[in-house]
This record gives sequence, C-alpha cells and structure tokens, in this order.
Amino acid sequence: MSENFIQDLNEYFSKKYANYDLICSVPSYESVTVSMLLKNRNRIEEGEIVSNETRKIAYQPQAEKVLAEVKERYVDNNFTFSVRVAPTKTRMKTMFGITGITGKAVAGTISRYGEDPAKYGEKLGLTEDVWKKVLKGFYIPEKVLIYKMTILLGLSQKDNFDLMKACGYVYDFADARDVVMRYILDYRLFNRDMVRAAFEEFHIRKIVD
Repeated sequence: MSENFIQDLNEYFSKKYANYDLICSVPSYESVTVSMLLKNRNRIEEGEIVSNETRKIAYQPQAEKVLAEVKERYVDNNFTFSVRVAPTKTRMKTMFGITGITGKAVAGTISRYGEDPAKYGEKLGLTEDVWKKVLKGFYIPEKVLIYKMTILLGLSQKDNFDLMKACGYVYDFADARDVVMRYILDYRLFNRDMVRAAFEEFHIRKIVD
C-alpha cells in the first residue's frame, strides 16, 4: 500500500476537519490570524472567506505535529445501532403496505448497482426481519449503515448524497469519521485494505471487515 495514500489523507483531513475545540486543545496548537494567512493579499475581499480557515490544522505553523496530537486525542464515540425506528406516521403507513421514502431510496440504490435489494441485508450483517423493515421504511438506516453500503457497493458521490439526504443526514466535518469517509467517497477509494488503513490511522472503529 502506497505511503502517498496516507499522506494524501492527512492533507485532506488537515484542510477539512473542523472540531476547533479539539484542535486548539493540543499542546502544539498556535493561534493563527487572518492577517497571517493573507499577508499581502486583499484582506477586505478575502478576509471573510479565510477567517474560518484560521481554525484548520492545515494552517498551523506546526501542522504535522498538531495533526499527530489530534489523532492521539481523538476518541471515536460514534457508536449507534445500524438502524433507528421511523417516525410514528411512517410506521403506520408501512402497516398498510405503503413503503416509506427511505425504504424506496435504499432499494433503488441497491438495484442500480446490480444487487437484489431483498437479499442484500445479509451482506450488511442484518437479520432478515430487520432488513425487511428497512426496505419497508419502518426502520431508517443510521449513518454507519449508509457508509457500509457506500463502501460495499462503491456508490457514486451523487448516490451517496441522495441516500444520506433521504435518511436525514449530512456530513459533519467536526467528526473525524465523517471526514475520513468523505475522503474515501470523494476519491472512490473502496479497496478494503485502504479503507481499513484509513480508519486505523485515525483510531476510528472499522465499518467493514
């Protein structure tokens, strides 16, 4: 596996990660001002855009050291079940044979990638009963399940975004797991070894074996 892959991930993470509370808490952090970043550039026209960037790891004088310390301090507290129960109105509709929007979105996405939606739950590690309820919309996939589907199916960015939106999610760049997952999605790095290495690099719980 190329070392350039991890280096590229580190650079991407340093530019995207937005948990300022964690970043500014590490020993090597230094306060960075807009003036320091812009130097001789137009501070009036570009200052507003750059102001948010002063908090990013990439602009730290000792960026590599800050990143290493952030990795050391980061704790993955993203534990959730694979699914959550849909709102009451949606559950009532499924009892009358009406498939919820999330169920349609999940089934449609799986079909587009040449898989049988009815049988795909086993690949995701779900029981037959739970998966049937997902496809009906009685259960809504949690982020971790969407991420697993993204990796296993090799979803395009558009299909991932559409499925995330249907289930009520957006990427949170203050969450290291979301940043790493966006890197995997943006660059379509679905090789299992690379995915595992990316998650291990940031001490994030693995999504796929």
